[in-house]
Amino acid sequence: MGFSRHATTPRKEAVDHFTQGVTSLKKASIVAAKGTKEAAAPKVNVVLTKVGLRKPPARKWPWVVGAIGAGLALGGAAAYLWYRQRTETIGEALLADELLDDTELRNNNDRALTEELVDSVTR
Repeated sequence: MGFSRHATTPRKEAVDHFTQGVTSLKKASIVAAKGTKEAAAPKVNVVLTKVGLRKPPARKWPWVVGAIGAGLALGGAAAYLWYRQRTETIGEALLADELLDDTELRNNNDRALTEELVDSVTR
């Protein structure tokens, strides 16, 4: 008979079409209700918060500021330790250079001592 798969009589075909129509109407109303609920949810939450039935959402900026501050503190400490270690190694290098360059001073001192000894002996 018509377009229905299961119907064998016109009455069954009409009932089948009606059942399909009701089923599609139910599905459409479910989809519309979900969309309405999602669209109205923010407004309802604002009203419930103002009335006092729901707590306002927690602010996230204090956590962000705290994380940035902690990062800056750790970065500053690491930079200070690097600077301190670098100046120590530079100081050690300068001291080593000074000790190595001290041979010139020793030669000058030795010459002065030698001249003093020569002067004292010749007197």
